[in-house]
Amino acid sequence: MLKLVNFEPCPDSGRFYGGDAGRKVGVNWEGEDWMLKFPGPTKELAGSVPSYTSAPLSEFLGSQIYAMHGIDVHETKLGIREGKLVCACKDFEAGHGRLVEFRELKNSMSDDETGFSGSPSDGRNVVLADVRATIYRHPWLNRIPGTIERFWDMFIVDSFIRNVDRNNTNWGILIDGEHTELAPVYDNGSSLYNKRTPKQIHQHLHDEKLLNQDVLDVRSCYLDDRGHHIAPLKYIASGQDEECNKALARFISSYDQAQLDALFDSLPSEYAGVHVADDEYREYHKRILTQRYEQVLLPAYHKIDVQR
Repeated sequence: MLKLVNFEPCPDSGRFYGGDAGRKVGVNWEGEDWMLKFPGPTKELAGSVPSYTSAPLSEFLGSQIYAMHGIDVHETKLGIREGKLVCACKDFEAGHGRLVEFRELKNSMSDDETGFSGSPSDGRNVVLADVRATIYRHPWLNRIPGTIERFWDMFIVDSFIRNVDRNNTNWGILIDGEHTELAPVYDNGSSLYNKRTPKQIHQHLHDEKLLNQDVLDVRSCYLDDRGHHIAPLKYIASGQDEECNKALARFISSYDQAQLDALFDSLPSEYAGVHVADDEYREYHKRILTQRYEQVLLPAYHKIDVQR
């Protein structure tokens, strides 16, 4: 069973963090700086949603799945603070330089660059072809080995865990003087249906049609050349991008069903009186991920592999 951490007695670190996805508090735990991500309130959202998101649990699980596939990801712990379930994310800037987001890097592109659908320096632009071109052409990105591989690894894993909020602001590089390196993958809290209620999970778990809809309901912030949102699973299955195909092959080769099931089975029902996960939560997500792998990603891999 997963051991959670009691962060209640931890002193504040004096570190503060940005972003829009809920409250974040810096603490010092065992002599190191960690950022605690709290569940965000949903009172401004319409429809039947829980009073708080399960984003801390999604952040932890999504990050653990990244790690299972051998992808460098920020270290995370699950615990409690102020009587709430939180995800602690180790501060990866300490000793490694300053985080520079992809948006900031794109903002520095010369507008004399050709072949972009819009202004090359538009950091908000999420047209997939322009993002890809920036990775290849930006002098600070193309000097780092594995940048294009990292992007497509994120594209595949985010599709698998249904992380609907990977954009230009939540991935980047670390700069320390002349040294540059890819930052670990971070910000996975918008995965695994983090606003779904227990009632909805129960309903979808026991309705095969709704469950199958959830398997295929994967979205992306990236746009095609016409400005339409790309459907990630369809894009992956199309086999149209060789780097995406390679990332899919890496994912398939590192997929471990037993390890995935064990991750969800390790979640306790509660810790120190705070709810963590019930049986239906565990079963729902195991079934969604397994079916997404077996019905979409694995057949796409076999189809692409045959066509080579």
